[in-house]
Amino acid sequence: MRAKNLILVVSLLCFSFMMAKAQNVQVKNSAVDVLYRGVKNPVSIVTCSNDGVPSISSGAKIYSGNVPGFEDQYVVEITDPNVKSVTISVGEVSTQFRVLELPVPTIKIGEYLSGGEIPKSVFTSSTQLDAVIGDVNFPFKDVEYTVTQFTYMKEEDGITSAQVVTGNKIPAEILNDIKKKSSGSSIAFIGIKVSTPAGQRNAPGFTAELK
Repeated sequence: MRAKNLILVVSLLCFSFMMAKAQNVQVKNSAVDVLYRGVKNPVSIVTCSNDGVPSISSGAKIYSGNVPGFEDQYVVEITDPNVKSVTISVGEVSTQFRVLELPVPTIKIGEYLSGGEIPKSVFTSSTQLDAVIGDVNFPFKDVEYTVTQFTYMKEEDGITSAQVVTGNKIPAEILNDIKKKSSGSSIAFIGIKVSTPAGQRNAPGFTAELK
């Protein structure tokens, strides 16, 4: 009986073949398996025999390779911007993965985030809007975001006007307007567009109180 139980355990281990390193943890055949758009997703496939080359459902591609920082046998890239899930199959065993967008961009000026106080002196050395990934659990640390457009809300003599800027650099005229403001004044950058590996995204605005 002990021998039969041992064979059963080994067989179960053989068929528990899929582990995906999403969200920086190993997940085996779980509903929380995740693949991200716009990045190379590392996928480890473990089998006890030669079950053939893995295949993937429409909307994605899978191939042998490695992702920096991960030791894996395969890479998955999402090719359909609308697909919500994909299935990887090896032999008779299949595992489904949810497909998620990259995290929402977080906007920073220097080391300052939106919603707090920011010294006017920051705008002497930090003259651009930076987009970063604020999700500390996101596993891919080399993914880069870049601000491509923003709108500065300028208030003068009680009249508010909008100045649209292409790129991430804050023009000299806007910097001068900020430096003329008194402590306690507010600044606002809205309509922020960000380039990501998965395409353009809209980012939350950046507001702060000068000190």
